[in-house]
Amino acid sequence: MIKTLPGLGLIAAVVAVAFQIHNFQPAISPLALCVAFGFLIANLGSWPSFATEGTALAGKKLMRIGVALLGAQVSVISLQAIGIKGVITVILVVSLTIFGILALSKLFKMSGDLGLLIGVGFGVCGATAVAAIRPQTRATQEETSYAIALISLCGTLSIFVLPFLGHIMGLSDQTFGAWAGAAVHDVGQVIATASVWSDEAVKSAVVIKLARVCLLAPIVLILSIRHRRYLSAQGQSAATSAKVPLIPFFVLGFIAVAILQNTLDVPVRAHDDIVLTSKILLGAGLVALGSGVRWKAIRAIGPRPMLMGMIAWIIVGGLALVAVRITGI
Repeated sequence: MIKTLPGLGLIAAVVAVAFQIHNFQPAISPLALCVAFGFLIANLGSWPSFATEGTALAGKKLMRIGVALLGAQVSVISLQAIGIKGVITVILVVSLTIFGILALSKLFKMSGDLGLLIGVGFGVCGATAVAAIRPQTRATQEETSYAIALISLCGTLSIFVLPFLGHIMGLSDQTFGAWAGAAVHDVGQVIATASVWSDEAVKSAVVIKLARVCLLAPIVLILSIRHRRYLSAQGQSAATSAKVPLIPFFVLGFIAVAILQNTLDVPVRAHDDIVLTSKILLGAGLVALGSGVRWKAIRAIGPRPMLMGMIAWIIVGGLALVAVRITGI
């Protein structure tokens, strides 16, 4: 345990800087910054050898604990607020986003796992969703970092583009808020986009966004079962397969936290502390991930995913707007 302290200290300092920047400018995703800082330290200099043990701990156990605590963001109240029509709309938009981006990734001859990371990131909750599903895929560190960078870029563009288009179309506060909640990826970027419009738009955006977050649990569960079947199909031995649980413990933790969040009267302060802890642990894991990425490998992925991501961003934005206008949520 003592061997992990120097590395964890370095990672804690990097996470602290990322979150301080986020506090100054909430539209900037702290998780994207964590990946970027880990990457920059490792590539502009070198990731220190004394940090090896702590980095390994952060990249696996701490990140998985962070994913489990994400269950605190699942709110049944948000689903009740938008009604059955809204729930169906959110499920359709998220499903079409994921499967549409997977289809685009094949068209652009990209890795299926990279397409999956981008699709779930676009569809659910940005970098947080990427961190949550990555253990249930075969995506490389480079693909994960690429996906997070692309999602962060498109989410940032939304802050400027969506309000501009919304004014041209003469959208109401509620419609624009619902559009932002359905189309923008990271929670901070959703709030930033809607804040440009009005306080009423923020309320509508947050409800839709939280409804999208609720879909993270079933998606992780489905991908977990899919990943285990893949391992079995690859001829894993019985002993190895036995070590791979049908449902990973961190997924069970996610579900347990979500159930407790929605059945117990959790104080607001305690809830906020759990959400913050989750983000900090995910940030630590993403610093570790970024530290293992090399620029050569990123460059080898090429520009096609970036082009595909920009096309997907336009399509998803249009799809979300059509869904919101038709259903009136």
